[in-house]
Amino acid sequence: MEWIKRMKLKQALFTMTFLSLSVAALLSILSVWGCWRIREKLVPQEGIILQFRDGVPDIRESTGAENGVAVQFGDVLSGLQLVLPMGFFITALLATAVLFYRWKLEEPLASLTDGAARIMNRDLDFVLPAVSEDELGQLCTAFEMMRQSLLKNNRELWRQAEERKRLNAAFSHDLRNPVTVLKGSAKMAKQCALDGTVQREELTMHLTRIEGYTERIAQYVDTMSSVQRLEQVPVKREAVTFSTVAGELEDAIRFVVSDGEKRMLFYCEGGGECLLLDRNVLFQIAENLVSNALRFARQAISVTFSLESELLVLSVADDGCGFSEELLKNGVQPFQKGDGDTTHPGMGLYLCMLLCRKHGGSLQIGNGETGASVRATLKISGDLSDF
Repeated sequence: MEWIKRMKLKQALFTMTFLSLSVAALLSILSVWGCWRIREKLVPQEGIILQFRDGVPDIRESTGAENGVAVQFGDVLSGLQLVLPMGFFITALLATAVLFYRWKLEEPLASLTDGAARIMNRDLDFVLPAVSEDELGQLCTAFEMMRQSLLKNNRELWRQAEERKRLNAAFSHDLRNPVTVLKGSAKMAKQCALDGTVQREELTMHLTRIEGYTERIAQYVDTMSSVQRLEQVPVKREAVTFSTVAGELEDAIRFVVSDGEKRMLFYCEGGGECLLLDRNVLFQIAENLVSNALRFARQAISVTFSLESELLVLSVADDGCGFSEELLKNGVQPFQKGDGDTTHPGMGLYLCMLLCRKHGGSLQIGNGETGASVRATLKISGDLSDF
């Protein structure tokens, strides 16, 4: 009955009803005709009774008792001629209803009910097939399109939530170092003002650092509030000399290290070369890498700042336990923390990797002889439109 399943609902119902009523009408005609023939042959008329003897019909006059039986049998046949057609038509209509539900309604309704229940339970990971080509099949197709749209929207909302989570984590993470520097500079500037014996140049240096980091925080807040994804963070390069950047970088990271008891060794390999560089990007990478190294170092860290062809290279190494095998195997991922580290969001290396890529470079991690080592590179020439 596949040809009926391919019909539209109205067409299928009309066809099935027509066929069933036709069969009922045919059976009714046959039953009426059969009863009439039986009554003609077996029921006696006007006292004549037909009986068979040894297979040969014998007609004779019937007795009163036989006439009574014959009349009763004739009444039964007359009743059958009325009841059988009614039974055939009623059965045909019931059969039409049952078969129409089974062939055209049962499977689509079951699929739609199951799909609606799964969607109510927030389960969108399924496929609702179009079980027929009729209106219910089209409804199943529309339901499937709705499910796909809901799944797409949910995935987009989840992606946006994850992006917002990454942005918030990046924002809070990258504000830690500047805020720490500001607090330290403000404390030292206050102490200088209270002592009254410190040279004016030292106080000016602390105030200048506070002004610079305040401006940097303001720019960072403006940038992070205008982007929807970390990958959209812009890179604004300017022409600077290597020696100027090296001096500013050493001063910034030495101030980060000065609060602790661990030593920092700074190596600079370069001179007055001109660079196209976003200094904020460089300082963010450097402060993140130095802060990470300080957390895991035992006694000292080393920072190397150098030039290699068109790349600016910043290498940071510590004498700690090194990176875990899992991190080295899987690569840098967001919210990935060190062993036993629960106080940091795990975004430092990931942010450094994104910033290096935005600046046309890369980030490489590994383990040296004494601990972990990270090598960050930034492209310092050419056009960034390809990155």
